[in-house]
Amino acid sequence: MINEVVKVKRKMNIFLTIGRRNLKFAYVAIKSLFIHNQSREIHLYIVSEDLEVEDLTNEMELAMEYGHQIHVLRFDEKQAQKYIHIKESDHWSVGVMSSYWLFHELLPEDVDRIMVIEADTVTVGDFSEIYDMDFNGCYVICPGPEHKPKNHRQFMERLGGDTLTFVLSMYDVKKIREDFALTDILSMDEKVKQAAGYSQMEFTFGMLFRGRIKYVPGRISCIDENERYMEELGYDYIVECERTVKIIHFSSYKDYGKPWNPVSIMPGYVFWWQYAQGSPYYKTYFSSQWEIYAETRNETELLRRGISERNILACAMASAEVISLGYWIRKGQFAVGLGVTGTALGVGFAAAIGIRRGLILWQEKRTLKK
Repeated sequence: MINEVVKVKRKMNIFLTIGRRNLKFAYVAIKSLFIHNQSREIHLYIVSEDLEVEDLTNEMELAMEYGHQIHVLRFDEKQAQKYIHIKESDHWSVGVMSSYWLFHELLPEDVDRIMVIEADTVTVGDFSEIYDMDFNGCYVICPGPEHKPKNHRQFMERLGGDTLTFVLSMYDVKKIREDFALTDILSMDEKVKQAAGYSQMEFTFGMLFRGRIKYVPGRISCIDENERYMEELGYDYIVECERTVKIIHFSSYKDYGKPWNPVSIMPGYVFWWQYAQGSPYYKTYFSSQWEIYAETRNETELLRRGISERNILACAMASAEVISLGYWIRKGQFAVGLGVTGTALGVGFAAAIGIRRGLILWQEKRTLKK
């Protein structure tokens, strides 16, 4: 009788942070990750402020289908808010900053290294080559700085740190635990906040691990796609990189342009939609898009009405001021009338600007809550 040799797949630890609101979009990131890394046993550590295991029925089925495992780690977002700061005008969520707590409070003791992806990504290659790299005394391995925006790189130079790319960054968990405490990470975040005005983990880790970051060329690791990257890197370069990178990241700014919210079409969206087919959330990807654009149309209509109402108010104010000035002129008190009219005009103008600014801020807050 011949004994069958069962080949044990080597473990690969992956970190992903998501909440209930974005779970449907993360399905594509998870599915493409599992498909392209079948030579390994992936342990996907999902860090979330509100997800429970029972919320991940579809994702657990995917893991079983491809022979991988999913672990849910709860992140205390309220506790984190005491330390970190996100600008109201930014779309970053507090949950993303769970990476600060990853090494000392969230991960099990047996995790020695872990690689980071994000929910707005699609995997297009095998991670093994990068995952198995020797750290050579470094704390982190990440894509090279050549794909970061110029202003990002310049800011890090001024700050005195190294440029770090978060997506596809891999951390020597054991060494970080030995050499740094959680308080060291949070203290560096305080310095970043003083310089940047807000928390940002790429800045914080770029400062904390300066001189100890190992780079993998961006061409074979990660490419970001949005309008800014298209302007700086060019269409031809980005499409060329899509053939050689391991992952495509659809980073965005205030417009929140994503494959499911195509503010402007990026070439990599084709890959995302390929893996979206067959998703249990497939219909939702379209309905979510329609809801976003319905809100945009409503906001545009509110702005249009605001402009019309402002113009009407301005005409009414001007007419009232002319009548008022005429009254004082008839009384032979032109100087008094000019003063009264000017004061009233100034107060009215300031009130109109205040009301308008208030409406704009209200609309911005509504947009950020989406």
